[in-house]
Amino acid sequence: MTAESPITQENLDSILKGITIPSPPKIVADLQMEMAMPDPDLNTMADMISKDPGLAGGVLKTLNSPFYGNRNIASISQAVMMLGMNTIANIVNTLYMRDTMSQQDDIADDVYKAMIRFWDSATDVARACQLVAQRLRYSNPDIAYMMGLFHNAGIPLLMQRHADYPAVLVESYLLENHRIVDTENKHYASNHAVVSFYAARSWKLPPVLCQVISKHHNVVDIFTDQDETDTDEKYLLAILKLSEHIAGLYRAIGNNEEDLEWQQIETQVLEYLGLSQVDYDDLVAFAADNGVGGQNYFM
Repeated sequence: MTAESPITQENLDSILKGITIPSPPKIVADLQMEMAMPDPDLNTMADMISKDPGLAGGVLKTLNSPFYGNRNIASISQAVMMLGMNTIANIVNTLYMRDTMSQQDDIADDVYKAMIRFWDSATDVARACQLVAQRLRYSNPDIAYMMGLFHNAGIPLLMQRHADYPAVLVESYLLENHRIVDTENKHYASNHAVVSFYAARSWKLPPVLCQVISKHHNVVDIFTDQDETDTDEKYLLAILKLSEHIAGLYRAIGNNEEDLEWQQIETQVLEYLGLSQVDYDDLVAFAADNGVGGQNYFM
């Protein structure tokens, strides 16, 4: 079963096996609707966020962090005018995803801690995607951020469903010459890329991002030209895999000192993005200067 297969309620139930994908909160849907308008009203969107004190506080705390330059922003209205609604919407999505996709009353303490570490790593990958996209002058770095944030959204959902999932995930990162999702398929007849696809679709991400998310562990075939993939999808996928590596995802969720997947595609990805080794080293340094990379938070 793949994310590209025809969707019926029967095969969807089989794929998800009791996993509940939360719908986006009303404020997220409202913000998406306003942003889709021909002339979105920034004041209206700022007011939506400001009405939720907890959310507004979380947004301001994030914006005033080192990653955003310790800006000392005092209000959501000021934040929207300075940084634009796309950046603010990305932060809102990040905060709500952490809450809605990690909620379960009877979850074990060790699994809950693994989820927290996962969301730290997911935010790092999202930031890396945004930084890489900016450096490559990609037309929409905010889209790249959302790709990084959502591409592994199925992981916390699978953690809630299967107590042994963190161990299975580590196992999958230790195997050479296998897709990371193959181990999950063996254990659960589904995998986090497929579940992440449905999560992204539920949150109404652009179709191109949903497709990239569904394919993000088919990369060996894609980058060795054994798979025909849309050019825009392939470019975003290249940004994602480079960003995963820069953020150290193989350590953060795979507990591995080597990025075995990256080793198989590094040359092809860098060539596809038009990056030399010097360019790559510069990107790694640039990300580190912005607080991304080198983390060591094993699950």
